[in-house]
Amino acid sequence: MSVSEKSAVLAGSAFAGFVDVISHEPGQGWTIAGWARNLTDPSAHYHVCILCHGNQIADATADGFREDLVIPGSADGHHAFSILIPDDAAPAAEIGSFNVLLLPDRQPLPFAEHLASTIPTDLRASIDIVGRDRIAGWLRSDTHPETRLSVAIMVDKALQHRMLANQFRPDLRDNGLSDGRYGFDIMLSPPLSLDSDHVVSVLCVETNTHLPGSPLHFPATRRFNETFRQHVRQTLNGIATARQREAALEFLADQSHQLRNQQGRDDSRKAATEHHRQAQRRKEAEPGVTAARILFVDDRAPDPTRDAGSSALLSHMQAAQALGYEVSFIASVTEPAVTAVRELEKQGFTCWHAPAYPTVESLLRTQTNSFDAIYFHRLTNAGRYLDLARLYMPGARLISSVADLAWLRLERQAIAENRPELRTASGQEKVREHMATWASHSVITHSPVEADLLAAAVPTASIHVVPWHLELKAPPLPFERRHGVAFIAHYGHAPNIDAAKWLVNDILPLLRALAPDIEILLVGSAMPDLIIQMGEITGVRVLGHIADLDSFLRSVRLTIAPLRFGAGIKSKVLESWAAGIPCIATPIATEGMNLPPELQAAVASSAADLARLTADLYHDPEKAASLAEAGRDYIRIRHSAERVRSALDRSLGLARKT
Repeated sequence: MSVSEKSAVLAGSAFAGFVDVISHEPGQGWTIAGWARNLTDPSAHYHVCILCHGNQIADATADGFREDLVIPGSADGHHAFSILIPDDAAPAAEIGSFNVLLLPDRQPLPFAEHLASTIPTDLRASIDIVGRDRIAGWLRSDTHPETRLSVAIMVDKALQHRMLANQFRPDLRDNGLSDGRYGFDIMLSPPLSLDSDHVVSVLCVETNTHLPGSPLHFPATRRFNETFRQHVRQTLNGIATARQREAALEFLADQSHQLRNQQGRDDSRKAATEHHRQAQRRKEAEPGVTAARILFVDDRAPDPTRDAGSSALLSHMQAAQALGYEVSFIASVTEPAVTAVRELEKQGFTCWHAPAYPTVESLLRTQTNSFDAIYFHRLTNAGRYLDLARLYMPGARLISSVADLAWLRLERQAIAENRPELRTASGQEKVREHMATWASHSVITHSPVEADLLAAAVPTASIHVVPWHLELKAPPLPFERRHGVAFIAHYGHAPNIDAAKWLVNDILPLLRALAPDIEILLVGSAMPDLIIQMGEITGVRVLGHIADLDSFLRSVRLTIAPLRFGAGIKSKVLESWAAGIPCIATPIATEGMNLPPELQAAVASSAADLARLTADLYHDPEKAASLAEAGRDYIRIRHSAERVRSALDRSLGLARKT
């Protein structure tokens, strides 16, 4: 944009100018630069001041020369300023923390369009690999996904590395994060010394904010130091023959096996566990006896923002902890990120992971006979590990938790989509799930409907309905200040893709005929292109993943759950009620909830009835308030922490100290 064009933008003001640059150099500070010219007296020079979080931290005169500011016969180009602000003068600052004012009138100097449009907000990031020689992860702005942000590595407060987070990560692409080019992988050269403590900060350069898990702390390692490592490397590199390499591999494997066994003995506290069991057999409540130990197993670390299964698992872990059990967790498929491990540890849970425990089997083998119970989340995990658990933990109680019945979901999908191959898959899955039910000491399900199905198929099974705990959220905004009907889902799940298509293609046209002012909001993670492209349809806005879902729910009038197939209890329906937002839903979306008449009135099966209910409720504040209160009452009664603890205690079937 030329100077004349910029001046035209501000033609109604007494000045022309913009803030052109706000950039951060870790370890040095922030550079704030721009220009300001008095339109009535070009020879005069403005004085500017810089605010950070509303506090004045620097000032300067806008009299520096910039060639692009020269206007022949009108302006000599001496209207620029550039200020370097040290980091300690602007603690915890981001780009949006700064404002520039013209003195003495304290008029705000606007950001240039190119700068304002690239300010990253709503950052998402993860540090996936942490080592003394390598830091890797990813960084993305949800509001500006096309912008590639920079990562800086600070070692002991000194800048060591800086790079653009634009490496391709197929896992990010496959989870719906655009083209997946948000990765970074930084090798630390030289590696961090093992002989001293280090603090490593991983920062987003544009906002000067720490990535989750940063700063990272590396304590000194006195015995296993770099000198020893180097000696081992040199010895191994000197091996010249295949026979010697085979002998070396055998030696290293044996040492690794011994280290894992030693770690397992330490972690399992076998002596204390045996003492505890003897006390149980004697029915003595001895002081200092260790608590019963429960191991939870799921595909990956629980993340309540990702799926309903995570919310349920985390709730049951918290309930077991409240009941006095020592709770630990291991992921069976996806190794947990450092941030996920720390989040679990922050809540008092132990998280087992590589290198000591690279697999579930390695944990069971090295801590043999040390758990009182093992809770398998999802019947797929029960099917994989029940036999191993019986082998290595013969005295443990084995509990299988059904997130939902996969065979039932597949059977319904086969009918809805007329796909015979899914019927075959459903039958195979049914056999596996019924076998896991039969082989478990007890089975947990969230839905009474699925409990009845399992009980009919496996009459000898001990089946328990255990809900998960939900907190009531802050009341929503006043009705007149709320807007939109939201469908919130994880779009990596086939029933949710089908529901979104039915909502936009069939329900929305009928809804707009009744109430053209209503807007459908599509919210959630792992959105494929076909969902993103729905944003081009009139009356649809695609918002994608929203980090602060609680705040978002307070701003919508209704939610909708137009599921045509699926299984299990639907978390997003419950979360809507917990937030005080009415939810229009299908019978599938509310299956197993045993709704009171007030909430049953918001359930419909056909597209026409769903559209009519939505249009009526959207413009009826009194009815919406009544439904909202009924929903909150349902959550308060059916999903209280005490109800979850009581139901889980019965399902675990373990004798506890009183």
